[in-house]
Amino acid sequence: SPTRPAEEFLGGCPEIYRASGDYGGGDKVTKESKVYRCRADNAAYCKEAAFAPGTVAGSLAWTEVGWCDGSLAPTASPTFDADAMGCPDEYVPGAEYAGGEKVAMGNLVYECAAEFAAFCPLRTPGEVPEDEAWVLMGPCTGTVAPTAGPTFDPDAPGCPPEFVAGTPYGGGDKVAVGTIVYECSAAASAHCPHRTPGELADDDAWTEVGPCTGTVGPTSSPTFDPDTPGCPDPYSPAIAYGKGDKVAVDGSRVSMCRRNYYAALCNAGPRYAPGTGLYSDVAWVWLGSCVGTLAPTAAPTVDLEAPGCPEEYSSAAKYEGGDKVLVGGLVYVCKWDEYGAYCNAGPMFAPGGDNSDLGWIKMGSCRGSLAPVASPL
Repeated sequence: SPTRPAEEFLGGCPEIYRASGDYGGGDKVTKESKVYRCRADNAAYCKEAAFAPGTVAGSLAWTEVGWCDGSLAPTASPTFDADAMGCPDEYVPGAEYAGGEKVAMGNLVYECAAEFAAFCPLRTPGEVPEDEAWVLMGPCTGTVAPTAGPTFDPDAPGCPPEFVAGTPYGGGDKVAVGTIVYECSAAASAHCPHRTPGELADDDAWTEVGPCTGTVGPTSSPTFDPDTPGCPDPYSPAIAYGKGDKVAVDGSRVSMCRRNYYAALCNAGPRYAPGTGLYSDVAWVWLGSCVGTLAPTAAPTVDLEAPGCPEEYSSAAKYEGGDKVLVGGLVYVCKWDEYGAYCNAGPMFAPGGDNSDLGWIKMGSCRGSLAPVASPL
């Protein structure tokens, strides 16, 4: 059997590692009975889920210093301080959860991590070891608290229409982004046609009302009315898709790449493929069915926010999810999910390199001079 490190923590284990933890140099955590210490020289990586202890990348941030047995130390055990007596609502598979929402699984409380909130409706708390979406907070007792998250009671059954950028929305208008309902604020309604609901934190234009269920529209199921007869081109994992691009799945089902920041996931591999991927609904919206031969339209192209190409990649720059860079005439976008941490992990993970696909998505080529915008901070 492998040799254990010399140090044994007899006073109980340090706190269990959490992907959303705010760790600093010298902090100790427990993962699978092993104790790790955050390296002071690379402490910034200890906060990144891509550098979790016990992984290959994690050796850059964490040092294994020992092992522990027994229950958690009483000062480090996770606790749950409910606003009201009793446990939060029991977890419901498929329900929409937002960052910070708490649920109960039996008598254990879990909190949805804000940075991985898109996965909370798709993962059962406690089912995946070291899950970055649901964080164990501790036990709870008593009856389920009679509270609930925001709800949406539309005038007619089903969700309101899906948000469409450029539509002249007014104060009070409601739209859906997936299964979440947003209402346009009268005080900032001028911005509603140009801002995707849920894309900006603390957006003053769109207010989240709550989840909705059922088919879109009370009179008919969703339909697809293309500009030209027939279906759009079939989905292909070899094509780089952008916001609003439509594809055909199984010859007659039309899906659209979301118009918000989740559009980057439309090119994130089989798990996000429309219709078949486990997380398809995170990246794609089903529009309805289509009939006829494939429309002779061009394949999607890179639609840059400014004319020309983005700026050249720089290993000294700090990149975030959605940032685009140019390498060898090709455009790459930094991934939005937890793997976006690799965009700043050094030359081994630079776009176009051997490990590029861990943090970057190749979008395609571009033409023209570099856009006169500032490099990412």
